[in-house]
Amino acid sequence: MIRYTELKTINRQKLKEVLPLAKPFTVLIEPSSLCNFRCIQCFQSLKTDNYFTKNRMNMPLTCFRLVIKQLQDWPGPKIKVLKLSLYGEPLIHPDFCEMLKIAKEADVSERIETTTNASLLTEQIAAKLVVYQLDYIRVSIYSPFQQKHEEITGSTIDIRKIHDNLKSLQDIKRHVGSERPFIATKMLDAYGQENDAFFKMYKDVADEVYIDKPHNWIKTGTKKFTDALYQDNCSKKMNDDIRAGTVPRISCTMPFTTMAVRSNGDVSPCCVDFIGGTNLGNVASNNLQYLWSSDAWHKFMVMQLEGRKHENASCARCDFYMSSHYTKDNIDGLDVQKLKSTPKR
Repeated sequence: MIRYTELKTINRQKLKEVLPLAKPFTVLIEPSSLCNFRCIQCFQSLKTDNYFTKNRMNMPLTCFRLVIKQLQDWPGPKIKVLKLSLYGEPLIHPDFCEMLKIAKEADVSERIETTTNASLLTEQIAAKLVVYQLDYIRVSIYSPFQQKHEEITGSTIDIRKIHDNLKSLQDIKRHVGSERPFIATKMLDAYGQENDAFFKMYKDVADEVYIDKPHNWIKTGTKKFTDALYQDNCSKKMNDDIRAGTVPRISCTMPFTTMAVRSNGDVSPCCVDFIGGTNLGNVASNNLQYLWSSDAWHKFMVMQLEGRKHENASCARCDFYMSSHYTKDNIDGLDVQKLKSTPKR
């Protein structure tokens, strides 16, 4: 299988040349907005009330079926990626494996993946991930050292359990001769020997081990999330790294390629907006095809192209789109007249 970190480069199209898209490349469905970790660099650790804290829940299975049905009924080619994860830990949902089975049988995407901390990955779940052929499982590791893991995640889960959970999944795969799910473990750059310890710890249970780059979610105050994670010498290295990877851009590409369905059914063109400022509808009242070609979605895209992100409460406090690590395309200068403006039901 293709390594996870190479997926964005294989047969890559120049986004500016293919816009507007008849349907998104990527659809995220959030099985759960709940999480058993409270990572200090994540909004899950926030204690103040906001849209996210007021909407923590597991997605009802009826809602999930509705979303998949809407994707099935949407004419045209399959979407490229269906991600069964968003802001929470997906394996908290007791019906996650049933969701995977439903999505696989519906055949609405070229691949299905999820992102998890793997602490809840039991042998029973692992076996079903193999049977139902999840394509990619991306695992977030926070440290190969127990004490630091606890400091970051607010959890006392033994990091050896996470390793052993992945070993069980890998053993099941090998026993039945399956490539899937491809296991990719990643950790935010620790800028030192901790990276080496991470590679050493997971090289025997993962199909790919890689280092991710730091980023901030949408700002909620004066302090950045990364400031809580990186201190002392690492803080300078982190800031230098972010600056080096920052590309001045006007437009965020997410609204042109991505749909995110939250656990309560709200739909957004963004996968980092935990505060809900970019919500443009709900699957209970409008289907995904309609929302993609709606006036609201069109106006949101035009806002991006015209450099008016300050008009949106979430976009005004976000610089994720300028990261060359996470955003590969630049669509600045795209003629707004190319965009569809007539909603189609």
